[in-house]
Amino acid sequence: MEWAVIAIYGLLALVAWTNAFFMTRPREIGSPAGFVALIPARNEAGKIGGLVATLCSQGVPVIVYDDGSTDGTAEEAARAGAQVARGPATLPEGWTGKNHACDQLAKLAAETSSLEWMVFLDADVVPGPGFAEGLGSLISTVGFRCPVITGFGRLLPGRGLEPVYLFWVPFLLLATNPFGLVSRARLGHNRFLNGQIVAWRSSEYFRWLPHQAVKSRILEDVLIGRLLARNGVRVEVADLSRVMSVRMYRTMGEALDGMSKNSHEITGSVAGTVLLGFFMVLLAVGWWFGWPASAALLLLACLGVRTVVRTPLWVLPLAPLSCFFGALTMARSLVWRKRGVRWKDRTYSPEG
Repeated sequence: MEWAVIAIYGLLALVAWTNAFFMTRPREIGSPAGFVALIPARNEAGKIGGLVATLCSQGVPVIVYDDGSTDGTAEEAARAGAQVARGPATLPEGWTGKNHACDQLAKLAAETSSLEWMVFLDADVVPGPGFAEGLGSLISTVGFRCPVITGFGRLLPGRGLEPVYLFWVPFLLLATNPFGLVSRARLGHNRFLNGQIVAWRSSEYFRWLPHQAVKSRILEDVLIGRLLARNGVRVEVADLSRVMSVRMYRTMGEALDGMSKNSHEITGSVAGTVLLGFFMVLLAVGWWFGWPASAALLLLACLGVRTVVRTPLWVLPLAPLSCFFGALTMARSLVWRKRGVRWKDRTYSPEG
């Protein structure tokens, strides 16, 4: 048991540090913005204006799709300089809100913009001063071989234990998926997208119509990543923490609800979700069996993950607690799957 635990933590540390060293990063000085930003938004007043204003100040044209907001989101976005389209009060049958909004945004971009690239952004993204140039540099350097670019921004911490709770998400991704090695070797596929930011060459988007393909699903980004893998479409997963941040949730309660809505779709099955939950429990308690070597390797893995998402240092010793939270989320997500998911004041039907 001891050596098995040490081996698991050692592998996690190895993957995390290969990502820290080898993931693609934007250049310090890049190309001018050559893309249109597309933002699906529902009740995002208070932050949509700042996001739009920052993008516009960097020369990025912005289209916002207001998905039935009731808080003045559309007006705030328009004042900040965005082209705003308003969606219907009731979604078309079979669609989730974000998928429908993104599908409509792509059509609007095709009608109104001649730019080759379009970038979908969540409203909780906080672009840095060099965002447009940095993303432009990635498009110019890897876009010729990868028609889809996604990545990880810096995670801005919420209040209280929210940073501890949420750490299991980047840990699970960056310590198990060798994004950097796949990028450097140009072999294989990570089967992944991060819906917070996805840049598409327009022709490739309309070839696959990805949001239509997963229109009824909540975890659309990971499912689209798998769709692209099945069809051999290359995706670059970059470390974008130098040019953008993301504030996902303000409190632990918000984070728990936000992750519970779709975590059951990570593995694609109930059995897979249960196994992933048990794996998270093993990560939470396993360090004890291989002490002190396993504890040191766990901390080393956490440090590797932190180089990308810039989690506060005080969170890292509490990583076992975060893994427990991850297991709890898997269980809660299965319950939500059966009862139906309520999110952004909409209820989506339970799955069979």
